Amino acid sequence: MQLRSLRRFHVNSSSLHFVIFSPLLSHGGGRETWLNNILPPLANQIDGRRIYVHYFVDATTIGEKINAFTLPNVTFVETQLPAPANKWTSVARLTHYCRDVLASLRNSADTQSTVIAVGTFYEGAVIRLARLTLRARPQLVIWIRGIWEKESSHRHGGLMQWITRFAESWFLRAADKIIANGQDTRAHYEELLGRHVEAIPNALDLNKFANLQRPAFSDPVKRVTYIGRLSEEKGLPCFLSSIDDFALRYPELPVRFDIVGDGPLRPQVEASALRHPKLIRFLGPLKNEVIPTYLETVDAGVALTYSQQSGGGGVSNGLLELIGARRLVIAWDSVIFRQVLNLDQAAFIKERAVSALADSYASLATDPKLNTERIAASTSVIAPYSLEAHVAHMLRYLASR
Repeated sequence: MQLRSLRRFHVNSSSLHFVIFSPLLSHGGGRETWLNNILPPLANQIDGRRIYVHYFVDATTIGEKINAFTLPNVTFVETQLPAPANKWTSVARLTHYCRDVLASLRNSADTQSTVIAVGTFYEGAVIRLARLTLRARPQLVIWIRGIWEKESSHRHGGLMQWITRFAESWFLRAADKIIANGQDTRAHYEELLGRHVEAIPNALDLNKFANLQRPAFSDPVKRVTYIGRLSEEKGLPCFLSSIDDFALRYPELPVRFDIVGDGPLRPQVEASALRHPKLIRFLGPLKNEVIPTYLETVDAGVALTYSQQSGGGGVSNGLLELIGARRLVIAWDSVIFRQVLNLDQAAFIKERAVSALADSYASLATDPKLNTERIAASTSVIAPYSLEAHVAHMLRYLASR
């Protein structure tokens, strides 16, 4: 499916602004992948209107930027922040970021502009302050990328959790339109806010995955990958525990494990790799552009974001990439992943059931036929998540009244 076949939509906007509290590195997570994917076709579809992306850098920012930095009609507006250190510096960083983005919006946005906050808390603060302070107020949109309360619950408790929940709700109520990246995130925020939230799930550039050659399970050794932030809410502790369990109960089976990414639990990953040097390859962060080629080397991938008190929500880029690469999805049996796949299309495991997770790895070697059938069935779901459909839906909604 070619992106050039998109009809042009007219957004009522003299400029389009994305606000994203991120350094926009090429090995970034789902938000960075999403933005890098949509900017080229979007820039081609809005009839020459200028696109601005407001992001930050600090002393810890190391690595290449996303490829979209080369686009000629996209302006990247940088804010220099102090390096993160504690909760107080987090407040200072957010204040500094909001101040600089609002100053830029005063100079480059007008009543015919649209500002899209890609997130609910840091970016949502900009939306709330824009409503309060901008004289020429643009259309204000928040694009929810997960469920903030669940994503932050392992970092904050008690009073701080209440404060962040209250602040997020206050920020969201300032938006003219709210978009969620999945049916589950839409349901959560519609209940929280008592208003309409538009569901526009994440999307996949199908062309990037069209030419993969190696079928899954075609080699004697089967390889399982974890790709994503090395953090609690993404299920990494359960993944590491499941490898321990697999090593104990299935030492003879030819199954190996990759871990791709970076994050606060990196020391635990490095310790696990030292404990199981023959089982685990820790590859660190990979550029988003090489993920399709990398996925050709594996057979299955895990999708283990928790759905309960600590966790997240929405249709993840990582899940779509596994499906697009025709690799088996091993996922928690939760609303997050059931909104895309069913029992015939993935290996679903009861959430946090570590032993059952280890059993699913064993089945890659003992029952490859079943898992090959699951992959074949999963390919039928990917078309509605095409990048073409995603951008068209986005532009229709932004132009609607």
